[in-house]
Amino acid sequence: MNFPLVLDIALGLIFIYFILSLLASEIQEIIGTLLQWRAEHLKQSIEGLLAGNDVASAAAARDLSDRLYGSPLIRSLNHEARGSFGRCIRSLLHGLGQGYRWITRTRNVFGRATSGPSYIPADAFANSLLESLQLEPLQQLLASGRLKQLVEERLLLPINHVLNDFKASMANETLLDPERRQLEQSIRQILVDFQERRVTLADTLERLLAQLDEFMAMAQEVLPADHHLSQTFLRRVNSLKRQLATNSQEKAALLNQLWPSLKEVLTVFEEDSPLRRQLLSAEALGNPQVKALATHVRQQVLPDSLKASLMVLAEKGQQKAAQMEDEINQMETAVATWFNRGMDRASGVYKRNAKAVALILGVAIAIIVNADSLHIATRLATDPTVRLAVTQAAEQYAPEASSGDLQQDLRQMQDAVNTSLDALPFPLGHSETVVRQQQLAEAEWPLPVPRRILGWLISGIAIAMGANFWFDLLKKVIGVRSSGKAEK
Repeated sequence: MNFPLVLDIALGLIFIYFILSLLASEIQEIIGTLLQWRAEHLKQSIEGLLAGNDVASAAAARDLSDRLYGSPLIRSLNHEARGSFGRCIRSLLHGLGQGYRWITRTRNVFGRATSGPSYIPADAFANSLLESLQLEPLQQLLASGRLKQLVEERLLLPINHVLNDFKASMANETLLDPERRQLEQSIRQILVDFQERRVTLADTLERLLAQLDEFMAMAQEVLPADHHLSQTFLRRVNSLKRQLATNSQEKAALLNQLWPSLKEVLTVFEEDSPLRRQLLSAEALGNPQVKALATHVRQQVLPDSLKASLMVLAEKGQQKAAQMEDEINQMETAVATWFNRGMDRASGVYKRNAKAVALILGVAIAIIVNADSLHIATRLATDPTVRLAVTQAAEQYAPEASSGDLQQDLRQMQDAVNTSLDALPFPLGHSETVVRQQQLAEAEWPLPVPRRILGWLISGIAIAMGANFWFDLLKKVIGVRSSGKAEK
């Protein structure tokens, strides 16, 4: 057997494998679309990521992922067909999905929904997860509570004590009452501005210190300047200000005390944490925002693995945050990176599963169309007419696909082959001639495994390799064959 003949046989086999791989790819794509394999695998992968692959946490992870899929960002990614025709097709697909789940005894991974997105951007997942946990409102609420407690215990109450002592010493019960009321009103407005997130915590602290300076300035205008009690009062008020913060280091330390880290906020989801008890006890005060967040925390059941992962991610975000308020953005970035890494692993699992399905589908196609590789190779080797027709078709169609875009080349070649596929004398099918030839070959087959079954298995494995693989190989073999002709 000379080298050109070997190339012709190889070219014929590769061309046939390529055509059957195209058919398998189309069938697999249709089945995957009907049964929403990508979307279901994505949902299950997210559940596994949230649960940390812990069976005991599977139920909690499933509930949390259902809530995430109901968030606006992720729900908007699920584009379904509209219009009467689109609704009919969607109903048909949903019915097929229900039938498949009933036969396989599997659950609807989308919960009450009938479908889900096939792809979720990392930032959309991270934003939805943090939004679902309400970490930022909890952080703001805890900081507001601490700030209010600081103002009451270290500002307003001590100032009232100092002012009452001064009034008693001056025998004037109304002394500085307008200034005190203005101070209290201004401080209340400062607290409201911070609670409603109009200003940062650092700016709020600066405003409080500035308000004390303004109060002392107003007091100096109405108090006798040369009276020793007036000077004593102003010194005591100034001492209260210095106790809060006198330099940048003390201000930074005070801010760290007031602003809870996200790692600390996450402890509210632990049953016995002091922060959780503090929040739930504050619920009785009747504040609507506190009641809403307390109810939210009580209803959240997070998998232990997720809590541990979020703790680590929160610590990383805290280390990278330039400012305290930027911690939530760093946390979102860390969660997005964590999600991407988890989905990269899930993508590998999906590809392996897809390969297994492709192998099963390839063997099924080989049996249905009777693509016996051993018989095909024999016919290409012994029948010049078949060999010439197949090799000429391969050489004719492959050069037509030369756009540089692999997917576009595949589509062009598939369209070209479809137009004249019936005219090609492929040694396939269950015709009487093909079956008789296979039976004659099996009569002289020395192995215990039936020759036809072995040929089907070889074809099934080859089909599972994919159209991209065979298309690239087809172009290379044609290039080698053409260069060999040129040398002659």
